[in-house]
Amino acid sequence: MMSLIASEWGRLWSRKVTWLLFALLPILMLVTGNYYHGKNDGIAPGSPGYTTWDNFPVMALSDQLMTVFNMILLLLFVFSITEEYRTGQLRMVMIRSYSFTQLLVAKWITIMSIMVLFHGLYFLLSYGVGGLFFDTSPHLYFAYYQDPIGGGPALTYTIRYYALAFLTLVAVSWLITFFAVVSQSTTTAIGVTLGFLLISFGYPQILQTFTKGLNPPLDAKWYFISLTQIQTEGIALALGQTSKLLNFNAGVLFIYAFAFGTAAYLFFTKKDRFI
Repeated sequence: MMSLIASEWGRLWSRKVTWLLFALLPILMLVTGNYYHGKNDGIAPGSPGYTTWDNFPVMALSDQLMTVFNMILLLLFVFSITEEYRTGQLRMVMIRSYSFTQLLVAKWITIMSIMVLFHGLYFLLSYGVGGLFFDTSPHLYFAYYQDPIGGGPALTYTIRYYALAFLTLVAVSWLITFFAVVSQSTTTAIGVTLGFLLISFGYPQILQTFTKGLNPPLDAKWYFISLTQIQTEGIALALGQTSKLLNFNAGVLFIYAFAFGTAAYLFFTKKDRFI
């Protein structure tokens, strides 16, 4: 199994797209830092939207988790699964007496290991680039916090935010794995996945429109059935001063991961798939 993972690791790093994603990361952080630096001009320093060196890692990730990170996952899984199936490379791997389960697990572990590296590098670079654009502050305001917090608790908050953000990526990864497995082309896999994520993004707005004026108002849990809603707002809400919907959001992520992971496994291990 370890040799298979090592092989998948080498194959993934042999692709130009993997190196390109990491090469573009410093540029992405510089552009993001410059954006938030300009945005500060119209925001009061005591506002949760005001960016400092201490909260820049959270501000940047909250803005790019749903877009940049989901897209990176999509590209890696599509090129590793869908393209290799379409070009016949997976058939060559299956000749080496590996089971379907081992191959799927090895691919998932390899890609998520790449995401751990990207996630960690993003965390470190956000502090490095943040120091170029912003000053530190002894009093920080985060979303869903009534009282300011200091630098130490802010670092703890940031680490927890990144940990929960990665859990959302685990759920998204199995969703993408499923679409990558069932799609017959990279174009289809990308299109269907983006379509699903767009529906997930639009679902809370549609729900809000059709339930406006309800008395009592609709339970907030209905909005966080959406994966993208958890990524954009659910993490901050769960880490807020009252820590709302943490267990519910964790349950939703588990259901997504289990349902799409099981479906991906069943489709991938069909014996007639590689004939």
